[in-house]
Amino acid sequence: MPLVKKRVTVAAGATSDQILQGTTYEYVDPGTRLVVAAADASGTYSGDVVMNFTVNNAEFAKDATVSESVTGEAFGWNNTGYVMNDMITTGQVRNRPVITFTNNDAAAATIDVAVFIGG
Repeated sequence: MPLVKKRVTVAAGATSDQILQGTTYEYVDPGTRLVVAAADASGTYSGDVVMNFTVNNAEFAKDATVSESVTGEAFGWNNTGYVMNDMITTGQVRNRPVITFTNNDAAAATIDVAVFIGG
C-alpha cells in the first residue's frame, strides 16, 4: 500500500497547501481506498487545528478537529485514534483528493499527516 507521509507546519490563521499536490497520488483511480491519519504534534495542543477533505468536490471532512499526538504512541494507520477518514473513491474518472489543514490558533502548529493509498 503506497503511503504519503508528511510533517507540515501551519502558521497561525493559515491553511496548508494541498497535502497530495505534486505527488504521484494527486489523482487516483476509481475504487481506490484512501485512509487519512493526522495528529497535532505541536506540543501545546489547543484543539484549534482542523482538517478539510474533499474528493471531486464531495466533502468527506469539514473542519474536523485534529487530535493531539500522544507521546510514546506510534503515529499511523494502525492507531485508530489518529485516523480521520477511511473511504473508497467512487468517481468514474480520475479522482482528485484534496486534503488541507487550517490552524485557527494564535501560534504555529505542526501536523503529522499520513495518507495510505489502496489496499
